[in-house]
Amino acid sequence: MAAAASMNLTFWVNGTQHEVQNPDPSMTLNEWLRSQRGLTGTKVMCGEGGCGCCVVMVTHPDPANGGTLSYSVNSCLCPLCSVEGWTITTVEGLGGQKAGFHPIQRRLADFNGSQCGYCSPGMVVNMYGLLSKKPQPSQQEVENHFDGHICRCTGYRPILDAMKSFASDSGDCIDIEDLNKHLCPVNGQACNGTATNGVNGVHQMDPPLRCGQNGVSWYRPTTLEQLYSLLEQHGTGQDRYKLVCGNTAAGVYKNDGPFTSLIDVKSVADLFITQAGPPLVVGSAVSLSALVDLLQTGSDQSPSYGILAEHLLKIGNVSVRNVGSWAGNLMMKHAHPEFPSDVFTIMETAGAKVTVGTRHVRETVGLVDFLKMGMAGKLILSMEIPAALPNEVFKTYKIMPRAQNAHAYVNAGFRVRLGEQDNMSVMEKPSFVFGGISKTMDHAVATEDFLVGKNLLEDGTLKGALSVLESELKPDDSSLFSPEYRKSLASTLFYKFYLSVVGKDHLIVPVRSAPEPLVRPVSRGEQHFQTKESEWPVNQPLPKLASKLQASGEAVYTNDLPPLPGEVYAAYVTSTVANCKLGTIDSTQAMTMPGAVACLTAKDVPGINNFARPMRQTEEILCSGEVLYAGQPIALVVADTQSHADAMAKAVKVTYTDLKPPILTIQDAIAAQSFHYPVFELAKGDPKGALAAAPHRISGEVSCDSQHHFYMETQACRCAPLEDGMEVQSATQATDMVQQSVSQATGISAHRLYVSVKRIGGGFGGKTLGSLLPSAACAVAAQNVNRPVRLSLDLGTNMEAITKRAPYLLKYEVGFDDDGKLLAVVYILYEDNGSSPQCCVIPLLTEFADNAYYCPNWQFSGQTCKTHTVPTTMTRAPGMSAVHFFTEYIMEHVAKTLNMDPADVRRVNMFQNGQTTLSGYTLVDCNITKLWDDLLASAQVKQRKQEIEIFNKENRWKKRGLSVVPCRYSAFPGFFRFTVFVAIYHTDGSVVITHGGVEMGQGIDTKVTQVAAATLGVPMETIHVMSTNSLTSPNSSDTGGSVTSELNCQGVLECCRRLNERMDPIRQEMGGAPKWDELINMCHRKGVDLSEKYMEHHPPKSPHPAYNCWGVTCTEVEMDVLTGEREIRRADILFDCGESVNPALDVGQVEGAFVFGLGYWLTEKCVYDKDTGRLLTNGTWEYKPPTTKDIPADLRVTLLPNAPNPYNVIRSKAVGEPPLLMSCSALFALRQAVQSAREYSGLGDDFFRLDGPATVEACHQRCLVDSSSFTL
Repeated sequence: MAAAASMNLTFWVNGTQHEVQNPDPSMTLNEWLRSQRGLTGTKVMCGEGGCGCCVVMVTHPDPANGGTLSYSVNSCLCPLCSVEGWTITTVEGLGGQKAGFHPIQRRLADFNGSQCGYCSPGMVVNMYGLLSKKPQPSQQEVENHFDGHICRCTGYRPILDAMKSFASDSGDCIDIEDLNKHLCPVNGQACNGTATNGVNGVHQMDPPLRCGQNGVSWYRPTTLEQLYSLLEQHGTGQDRYKLVCGNTAAGVYKNDGPFTSLIDVKSVADLFITQAGPPLVVGSAVSLSALVDLLQTGSDQSPSYGILAEHLLKIGNVSVRNVGSWAGNLMMKHAHPEFPSDVFTIMETAGAKVTVGTRHVRETVGLVDFLKMGMAGKLILSMEIPAALPNEVFKTYKIMPRAQNAHAYVNAGFRVRLGEQDNMSVMEKPSFVFGGISKTMDHAVATEDFLVGKNLLEDGTLKGALSVLESELKPDDSSLFSPEYRKSLASTLFYKFYLSVVGKDHLIVPVRSAPEPLVRPVSRGEQHFQTKESEWPVNQPLPKLASKLQASGEAVYTNDLPPLPGEVYAAYVTSTVANCKLGTIDSTQAMTMPGAVACLTAKDVPGINNFARPMRQTEEILCSGEVLYAGQPIALVVADTQSHADAMAKAVKVTYTDLKPPILTIQDAIAAQSFHYPVFELAKGDPKGALAAAPHRISGEVSCDSQHHFYMETQACRCAPLEDGMEVQSATQATDMVQQSVSQATGISAHRLYVSVKRIGGGFGGKTLGSLLPSAACAVAAQNVNRPVRLSLDLGTNMEAITKRAPYLLKYEVGFDDDGKLLAVVYILYEDNGSSPQCCVIPLLTEFADNAYYCPNWQFSGQTCKTHTVPTTMTRAPGMSAVHFFTEYIMEHVAKTLNMDPADVRRVNMFQNGQTTLSGYTLVDCNITKLWDDLLASAQVKQRKQEIEIFNKENRWKKRGLSVVPCRYSAFPGFFRFTVFVAIYHTDGSVVITHGGVEMGQGIDTKVTQVAAATLGVPMETIHVMSTNSLTSPNSSDTGGSVTSELNCQGVLECCRRLNERMDPIRQEMGGAPKWDELINMCHRKGVDLSEKYMEHHPPKSPHPAYNCWGVTCTEVEMDVLTGEREIRRADILFDCGESVNPALDVGQVEGAFVFGLGYWLTEKCVYDKDTGRLLTNGTWEYKPPTTKDIPADLRVTLLPNAPNPYNVIRSKAVGEPPLLMSCSALFALRQAVQSAREYSGLGDDFFRLDGPATVEACHQRCLVDSSSFTL
């Protein structure tokens, strides 16, 4: 490196210049923005580039041509040292409440696209990045641009609608000049796109950079010669170095390293060379996005270039592709042979070659030979991509667990050259390349050899090729996915390619659609609801009051709180195995690391080492001996920064003794008789007698897996010792339980603990019991070090250590008559509560197990299983979603047995008023048959079923299915209590409210404001809702059960009613209609108390629900039988939520709950290491919630009109959880599609088992695809 290398880093953020002296090479841009500049609008969640909440936009010099480049990046993966000379725009730089909101921020809020709001800033900046590059994109381009963003709340539809409103084909395109009509943070004037750091806001290229801390050096060469010198210096011997371009590999292989030298190659112009070709030549630092542009531009010279570009768009996501280089993707494959590199697979198929070199030697090799090369001290310089030859057919495939932003089950590339003039003979050795099969397989060499000279239309060619291929496909165990599926998938992809080569003219009609991919249109939606203007602001459809603040990044979450003086940071040390004894904990090395403060173990807990509620089983804050599950917290380290604490945690050495095989599944628990509690039983009628006498009987088993809450804001808490106690700021749904847990752990009495929370970034039940462990641990740390302590979990630790949804298994026997009417049900349910029964809900499930169906005879048995997994907890409709699915599954089984339409079986069994449920509740509010008939008509179910039947007859390898599912959700508001406080200030008549609920995206603060404004008769702008806290809302229940909003609204209503009653005499004295501020002033002068507290709680008179929520959903899907891929074509939802306080918010709850459920039933699968019990699906690259293209392409939601709830003061009904129950309709629609495929094959006309989640893999396997049936 040249002697003139600088040790200082200079860059610009939102127009302001910053200089960092000798920056830390391990620090990311995200950490610097948040911790050093307080720009917490840029969020942190996964640290992997897989969620999108950390996105910022960057502008910097283009090394290739001296111009500028602007694009969005994941700041969580972007090393701070890499931003020399960059201009960075965060969400705060776009707009805010003081400078004025940016149009994107306003649109997102106005379209109700921000619920919890944690993902919103990333969504906004991502859209800003697109519009900066392409001011008038199409709607399709907008949807494509959101492939890397996860929202757990909204279901995406309103977000996409908001962003598509900027599209050129939206019919409502904004003037592009308005996009920059926000105030410049530098001079306060209207922004013109320039800043003070150079032309167009770009700093000119700086000298080489060198910096280092803690034994790690960062180098930024600016010439190839400087880079070669660094490789010669660090590429030999023991020095561990890493070439850095986009650093996106760090999001996938998080444990690579440690490295002593990091070499940034982004300023070496020679690595950005491009040659239009053909052949196309690209330098190794060219990003995947730039390569896509080059290939698309060159597609007129070779069709293969367009195919390569289309495939590259399936790698990662926009922000990953913007910085990740194609060479980096290849190097991941080089370092990790099991990695299913798309770049390797498709470029090897295309015949690409790479040039690898040192200062003195350059060598151009094929990609297979590249993988065999030792790369120490060497550098990939460029890649040469040839054009397709005449008569050459080239195709690539990538099959993923979800529609986008996922690694492949299997990827493949096929290239074959045919003879002239429609000659179907293979002229030369083709190229067939597979990824995801094994660490060693790339080419299907034997299959390539077999086809040379063969005519593809001759009898035996296809069968022979498939036979050879299957003999050389030998999947290993390096993947999370089954070898059987990956082998089958490779064969079906070859078959797809074969059919595409032969062409439709040579294919029989039923197989002609097989080669074609599923095509998703631009998504759309409809929302229908009733609103009464006479009652506004109650019943008025309004966006969340804080939505603009959320979209601008100004809404503060727990981990966004500014640090207090002396604040330190904590991180867990967790177990790596389950079912053993804790041996030793050695923190010697950790305590010598930079910034180390303390390492706490179980002996350091001053109170009781138990975060669970009293009278419950002990759940240790820190393990004292028995290790129950992998991921269990063993120690808590404390350091001066979060990164130092994370490093300390990795350095603590733990040993284990008495290791035993873990029990990980319900089946394991049954075999080992591992249970928490005795069997719970409830009977109705004479189930055994009725079953024996029934004309028809069936029996079976079905199960559903676990699900992580995957809230975007991970668990976070800050505890600060006070002179007389402690302040606890926790991201919790349950302030009372946190107060109780912290008191128990620290020995500090509850009245000396002040617990508060303003909002949380998603909860879904996971921040009730799930928030107790981190809160108690954080408080213990604060008490030990006597300083403020912040504990914010990284995603991996959060998923391994914190609670999730319980898995379930059902064994059933059912008797029914010739019409499908249920006569008896024997229902044996198993619930996996993990290592603790803290959240066993089996007794509650008797209220939900029968769903919307009457049966006179029931036998319900429930058993809680004990496994060596993390304890389970409430998760959006806990247990209810499972038993609802199981009962619907029984309906499907009955229908199949009688050869009836499942919809007819459902209809004949539906409840009528006066009938009694399993739990003994006599229905008085049942309207399910009306909802059912209305939806069947509005969704045109009969017509669509006929169309599906025709489609399935005409298509062998594409199938469609449609399912209609009803819902009965029992609401129990009487089990909850919330204290509400309303005060009016005499100075100006403004109103403040605190309530016992927690704002987590459902809009509770907005709803209570609407109710208060309507009751007091004041504008909503005069009302402010403050943080939930343990002082003004003591002893309040946790926010859950879908009833918190209505109860707090009722509490506010009562407070305001009492205030009105108190003020009425003064109002009458002033003529009956005085101005509000004058009335309040007079009331104050006359000594009227202008504050009121009320606890909303009405203990239930019986164990039965206060009311029921009813709904019906119809879902239609299309499935590719050969791969298992699916497209949700349409979903229609009709839901009875009473008379909504805010129908716009409630529609959002319906959509969000439904899509949350789609993840549960279709894509989210937990996988454990069978030997250690460790969770393997502990990040965004392994665990797959739905993304923007996994939702229905057409989503239509209707709130039932004219349906006020007579059992509720404000006439509304629960809405947060019930729609999730109906999302299983997507699984049953897939089941219909699979059934059609099985019947077409002649291999399976029986009723088959399809558990949840019905993943792409599971659906394909259930189709009984057999290569012997592959024909032309």
